[in-house]
This record gives sequence, C-alpha cells and structure tokens, in this order.
Amino acid sequence: MSSLLGGLGEKLADKWVSALAVPGLLLMAASAAAAVLGQADALDLAALRARAGREAARAGEWSTVAQLAALGAVVLGSVALGALVRACSAAAEQVWTGAWPGPADRVAARLTARRKTRWRGLQTKITTLREEMPIPALGHPEYEANRAEIDRLTALRDRIALAEPQRPTMTGDRFAGTGTRLRNQYGIDLAAAWTRLWLVLPDTVQAELRVSRAGFGAAVEGTTWAACYLALGLRWWPAALIGLTVGLLAWSRGRRAAVLHAELVESAADLHLKTLAAEFGLVGTDSGPDLTPGPEPDSEPGPPPGFTVGPEVGLALNRIFRKGA
Repeated sequence: MSSLLGGLGEKLADKWVSALAVPGLLLMAASAAAAVLGQADALDLAALRARAGREAARAGEWSTVAQLAALGAVVLGSVALGALVRACSAAAEQVWTGAWPGPADRVAARLTARRKTRWRGLQTKITTLREEMPIPALGHPEYEANRAEIDRLTALRDRIALAEPQRPTMTGDRFAGTGTRLRNQYGIDLAAAWTRLWLVLPDTVQAELRVSRAGFGAAVEGTTWAACYLALGLRWWPAALIGLTVGLLAWSRGRRAAVLHAELVESAADLHLKTLAAEFGLVGTDSGPDLTPGPEPDSEPGPPPGFTVGPEVGLALNRIFRKGA
C-alpha cells in the first residue's frame, strides 16, 4: 500500500509541478531579467550573465539549509504564481465566451448587434439565392454558379456563427449556437438536459469531451500567461514580444479547441438523446406528438427499433428536467 501511495504521490507531484511550477518559474526568470536589464539594456546578455554569476557565488556561501530554503521558496513562489494565473483564467474565459460583466455590457451589446446584422444580411442573401435557384440539372451553368455562390456566402456566415449571434465573440456564439441548433432540431434545452445526458454517454465519449474541454481551458490559460508577459513588457520590452507570440498561439489554439468541443457536444446529443429519452420511458416518432411508454423493464436496454427523437420528445424531456419551473 505504501508503495502504491508513493507512486500516486509522485505522479500527482509531477503533474502539479509541470502545470503550475514550470510556467511560474519561466515568468519569474523573465521578471528577474527585467529587473536587472530594464528597457535601456534589454538585450545585454553579458550583464545578465555577470549578475547571475555574482548571485550564484553569493548563494554558494550559504549553508545547505539556507540553500534548500531558498530553493523551496522559489518553487513555492512559482507554484503560487501559477495558481494565481489559473484562478485568473476563469475571468479570461468569460472574455472568450462573451459573458462580459457589468460595465462591459454596453460594449458587448453593440458588438453582438453588429455580428447579428452581418449574419442576418448573409442569411438573407443565401435564402434569396435558394429561392431563385433553377431546377437542379447536372452541369447546368446557372445552377452551378448559384450553388457556388451559396457555398461562399454560407462559409462567410458560418465564420460569424452557425446560428444567429447571441454573444459578442466567435467562441461565445459557437457554444451558444450549439444549444440553439439542438433546440431547433429536437426542442431540447441543452442547459437543462446536459447533466442527465452526460450520465448516459459512453465512457469513450465522456473522455473525448473531457479532452476537448481541457484543450480549450489550456488555451484560455495561455492567453492569461500572455497578458502577464505583456504587462511585464512595460519594464522589459522582450517580454512583450513573448507575450504577443504566446497570445497569438493561444488565441488560434483556443478557437480551434472551441469549435472542436462544440462539435463534440452537438454530436453527443445527436447520437445519444434517444438513449436519454428511452431512459425516461419516452418513445417519440416524427409522425406526431403522441408519447407512449418505452420498453418494459425486463426488455433490452436502450431505445427500441425505429425510435426517433422529435421536437415533442425534447419538449417532454424539458418538462421533466425543469420540474415544473
């Protein structure tokens, strides 16, 4: 048992150090360089090496206990810095998802209105072209031209949002659009259904969702570290270049991670909503709104053959989940 706990402790410590201490140490090292060099001698590596050599020689004269204490203080400081940045990432995630608090409400409303206007304009053009499209004919020049234009406009519209914008940011609309699309298709309130849906998802699906969500969280945390380096750039300009590079990489990675996670959530709902409905004894068909009891308890688990989820099933599930509220 002791060996098992020891091995588990080592794994947790490795993960803890890599996640918190290493980024914190890098920022502390950059801060030390900023304190020594400043803006005027920002690239004077010789001065930096000389200062580091003097400090190392001075530390070499300390007792072993003092050296260990100093090392522990540096490690604990880097971990504390990493924990602080991780805590600040929660606020950064609100910026990413467009849930801007208090004074930023007006700015968010204006940006959302602009995005909505652009989205509606493109949607109107797409609808008009679809109505004017000639009867499909293989190789028909006019049909192919209309089809190409519709595809181009659709790509521009989807770059803004897959559903009508509700947030001031692309990432916020990508997440919000998932709920809108599922509600339009199945009548389901994803926010109310998600916890129950999660419980019926296979382990492999849950694992994929955890990985994609962690990827988005890591990207958001990367932008928080980038902000720290940009702030340090006020004292040492190379730190601003580091922050800009880290920020751009994290921004690109975060957008991709948000799209992937939203697609996985939507796909999980598409594939497993009928399992959730069957768990609650609801059988729906696209032919009408009637709901009939599901399979008997002693029958095979899962939805019966021919079971489809229509809007009536989603609305019935909403009533169950909201408990009359």
